[in-house]
Amino acid sequence: MKLNDLDELIPQYAANKNELDSYKKICDKENAQIKAIMKDFSVQKYTAGSYKASYSVSVRETMNEAMLLEIAHQYGISEIVKTKEYIDYDALENAIYNNKIPDEILLEMDRAKETKEVVQLRVTKVKDAEKEEN
Repeated sequence: MKLNDLDELIPQYAANKNELDSYKKICDKENAQIKAIMKDFSVQKYTAGSYKASYSVSVRETMNEAMLLEIAHQYGISEIVKTKEYIDYDALENAIYNNKIPDEILLEMDRAKETKEVVQLRVTKVKDAEKEEN
């Protein structure tokens, strides 16, 4: 690969991405329409041409933890409530600012930092005014 390969790849990627986004919108709309029709007519399976569609509804339940905590406290069921330790970053910042943590401990704490690289690619269409500048 060469740097000037980008001259071909970037416009090609942008065109393909635009097409993908366009088709995604179409597919999302068609998907919603198919689901609505199958729901309205209570149809679980339907064959059209060489394609078969299956419609099903699954139920997933989750608990509202805030509400559960409120109920547990209201009725005095403390054995199901646990305390989770966490770092209060405002208090940490305040302690560092006020020199309440010795330097050797700060150096030790610095080892807890994790660095993660996030690679991003954003391709946008060049405006006519920018083309003239280049």
